[in-house]
Amino acid sequence: MYFHCDYKKLIEKIILLTPIWFGWIMFVVGFNCYVFCLMLLGWLSYVGIRLYLDWVHPFPQGNYKTDRPEFKFDKDYNKVEFTGDEIKCYNPGTGEFIGTETAATDEEVELCLDNAVIAQKQWKDSTFKERKAVLYDILQYVVNNQEEICEMSIKDTGKTMMEAFYGEILTTCEKLRYIIKTGEESLATEYRTPPTLLIVKEARVEYHPLGVIGIIIPWNYPFHNAISAIAAAIFSGNAAVVKVSEWATKSRQHFQDIFQNILIKRGFNPDLIQLLPGLGQTGGALCKSKKVNKILFIGSPGTGKKVMEAACTNLTPVILELGGKDPFIVLDDAEFDHAVEVALRGVFINQGQNCLAAERIYVQENIYDKFSDAIMKTATKLRQGAPPSCFPCEGKEISTVDCGAITMPKQVEIIDELVQDAIDNGATALIGGSIQESNNNNENENVDSSYCTFYPPTILTNLTHDMRIVNEEVFGPVMLLISFKSDEEVIELANSTDYGLCCSIFSTNYNRAENLAKNIISGMCTINDFGLSYLIQDLPFGGIKISGFGKFNGPEGLRGFSNQKSVVTDRFPVRTKAPRFTQYPVPDQAPLVIHNAVTFIYSGNVSQKVKSLINMVKALISISKADK
Repeated sequence: MYFHCDYKKLIEKIILLTPIWFGWIMFVVGFNCYVFCLMLLGWLSYVGIRLYLDWVHPFPQGNYKTDRPEFKFDKDYNKVEFTGDEIKCYNPGTGEFIGTETAATDEEVELCLDNAVIAQKQWKDSTFKERKAVLYDILQYVVNNQEEICEMSIKDTGKTMMEAFYGEILTTCEKLRYIIKTGEESLATEYRTPPTLLIVKEARVEYHPLGVIGIIIPWNYPFHNAISAIAAAIFSGNAAVVKVSEWATKSRQHFQDIFQNILIKRGFNPDLIQLLPGLGQTGGALCKSKKVNKILFIGSPGTGKKVMEAACTNLTPVILELGGKDPFIVLDDAEFDHAVEVALRGVFINQGQNCLAAERIYVQENIYDKFSDAIMKTATKLRQGAPPSCFPCEGKEISTVDCGAITMPKQVEIIDELVQDAIDNGATALIGGSIQESNNNNENENVDSSYCTFYPPTILTNLTHDMRIVNEEVFGPVMLLISFKSDEEVIELANSTDYGLCCSIFSTNYNRAENLAKNIISGMCTINDFGLSYLIQDLPFGGIKISGFGKFNGPEGLRGFSNQKSVVTDRFPVRTKAPRFTQYPVPDQAPLVIHNAVTFIYSGNVSQKVKSLINMVKALISISKADK
């Protein structure tokens, strides 16, 4: 049997139908292009509006004028003068002696807290408009004095100019902008829904000031760590007493004067914000004081335990941010060049002195060698040295460096001890791997080379998970390159330490990345980038396991510095008398009423509901008759 086909007629039909099919295809393509253009236009409009609101026009105009006269102290006011141990301050990048500070004694800490309590009594009744005005003035000071703040941070910590702009300026400005724009909403009264039994009642949550917040900050970002905590504390209506690090303390007085002068001009007691110099004893006195209503500590797990122990004296609640051992995971389908670039930044920014530092770089084995080669190509070009303390725009001849100094001299020893332990146990140092001797031969009597502290950018391979360096926080410029085979393996490796602060995952397969994120134990996760959870101030910041507990940033941060008070009142201006079965003396049928009421309200069986309703009515009638 043969199938006959008239090819000539078939070709004619195809020719006739071609315009129709072509037109239909063009219509579908055109319609999809039209929809895509509309979506693109909508997205660009949204981005444009956000840029305008957040950058071009970030604050409502005219909202920051307040009517309070300038604050003046009473004649009997006594300013606290510190008389404790002398703290010598050095520039870690040069070893140059830059001045001294005097620590606050236990008694002087108490006096400062007395003044803070007095200042907070006035401040707690301030309006949100007045609080925004103070933060707005601080923000404008930061914007107008960026170079000065960076230069002071560089002298205190030895960080580079770029790192100072990232960590001290950008993050601070975004923190202040966020609180000014959204803080009032975060602390606004929230209305909650009472159960049906209490339909005549209204329920709400109010956020009230706690009192005095004691804050202990580390040395890695001396300006931002202080103002970030201060801004959240005072916007919530509290006073803020900050114990600064003895390793980055020379700028303390200058910054305190700035904050206090702003308060004075706005009509508020400047003792609302105090920055205390001191050693561990000063921090201990702050934690043990009955006048402190909550403590925020940022530092190591070891010191965090001491803070908790001291706070236990008065059962003072604490928020602890205790660092991390963050995994940085590169899957084989990641955008390769992007992952390499971000890994370098994640490890070496601020010389690794960052709680969010990418301390463990996990790379899938089929791209491991390629990734290692790409990392080395850039890492060998990194320039390290004393950061210039002047701003490039001044026209001065400066030599830019990529990596600065290690702020605390003891930290250099900690880093090297961990590195040498790894090398002794089989690890390989591709670059770095030993303490860099200071090249500072300056004969100036104000220079002490023992305070000129550097550790070179280091990359280690051939690591195992029983090595100390894979499990302990390095807090230094050390990249650990570790290969893995499967997603299941890297989840197990990522979760193998006692820390749980943050993680970074790189993949173009978002479902795969999300699955890893869900299974990695951490307080935060960033996909295809590093550290952005901190810059997004609307997100809570904090970890789990020994990385600490409690949150700062976001609405949770402001509420964490507040007394969250539950309030119940009448929904209508008519007082409702309590039903007889709840009154004393208790009627005999009262338990029967409650029993049937529970069944009627909560049972999923209709017949039970009907039966219990009837029984409840009978019991209520019985109670009524008994009263007569």
